[in-house]
Amino acid sequence: MRDPRKPPKKLKDTEWGLRFASEDEAGSPPHAWLFFIGFVLFPLWWVAALCIPVPRTRTAGDASLEKAVTVIDDPQIEHDAKSWRFRCRVVAVVSLLTYIPFIVLVAIFVPK
Repeated sequence: MRDPRKPPKKLKDTEWGLRFASEDEAGSPPHAWLFFIGFVLFPLWWVAALCIPVPRTRTAGDASLEKAVTVIDDPQIEHDAKSWRFRCRVVAVVSLLTYIPFIVLVAIFVPK
């Protein structure tokens, strides 16, 4: 018997590329799009890391009963969104450590 607390299938690693939604599979989550657009508009990393919620995998049935749990959504979608959110958080911290000192140094050393 399968443990109902575990996902029904093995989750694949999240790809680094973007993909549009098709009829067969879902597209990249909004976190992924904001990650790449964030290289042009860096505050988008903060928006993706902190403001956009991760879609949750919905289940139907009682979790205490082993055979009563049915997974409605694909857990891969939630896994991919969490991976992209983590990547946005890492880049947001790196941007904080690089952009803020750069702005401060420019403000100090630019001749008035």
